[in-house]
Amino acid sequence: MERFWLGVKLVLLALVFVLVVQNLNLVQVRLLTWSVSVPLALLIAALYLLGMISGRSLMGLVRRLRGQQGHAKHR
Repeated sequence: MERFWLGVKLVLLALVFVLVVQNLNLVQVRLLTWSVSVPLALLIAALYLLGMISGRSLMGLVRRLRGQQGHAKHR
């Protein structure tokens, strides 16, 4: 089973490598008055990481709110 997961990880790594190599062209990102040119692969990676961080934060907030509601019901 360990070899299977190693194979899955290697395939995913290869796909990420292909994604990066095929998306090295520069794109312009604008936000209000700020503008920057970055490789598309870097933009994809940055947005993925921001999504992970914001998703984790949102889930933590939801869990905290559910916990507070549970304490209010038991009072």
